[in-house]
Amino acid sequence: MAIVGLKGELIRLVPLDQTLHLECALSWFNDPEITATIKLNLGISRRQEELFFERIATERDTGFHWAILDDAERHIGFIGLHEISWRNRWATGGLVLGERSAWGRGYATDAVRVRTRFAFGELNLHRIEGHTLNPAMKRVYEKCGYRHEGVARRKFWRDGRWHDADLFAILAEDWFASTRQSGAMQDQ
Repeated sequence: MAIVGLKGELIRLVPLDQTLHLECALSWFNDPEITATIKLNLGISRRQEELFFERIATERDTGFHWAILDDAERHIGFIGLHEISWRNRWATGGLVLGERSAWGRGYATDAVRVRTRFAFGELNLHRIEGHTLNPAMKRVYEKCGYRHEGVARRKFWRDGRWHDADLFAILAEDWFASTRQSGAMQDQ
């Protein structure tokens, strides 16, 4: 029986499974082009990634991690909510699309929308934020209603120099307001 997961218009988010998703993780997180704009950019060993999968298999108190599947059930990336603070009801988001053929096709936008819906609708979080130096991810955040809150100067070291990172965030009240507004527009 297949795991249903969280469904979007273009994608489905399913829990990570080491037997299904480890090889993609090793390939993608050891590809400098894919990791150029994410926090993890030094590569990983098989054992490091196996330990990560083992840790998240039981972790629900500080994070949620999913594989992103496209409409053909092809594994195209990963998305998560990290560093959850239940007291303050916020989390940091992360996303990587490892399949180059999935880039620029709306999958990341749909995945962020699904993750945001889950965070506010199911987890009752108040805020989701993320830092990025990826221009494509900036556009994804904007399409999903996240606001640009500022620039973290010289946050990431890449290619022998420091890079600024843009901070984007969305609050539950803004997300619920936009959801009601889009629902009202669809009813007309």
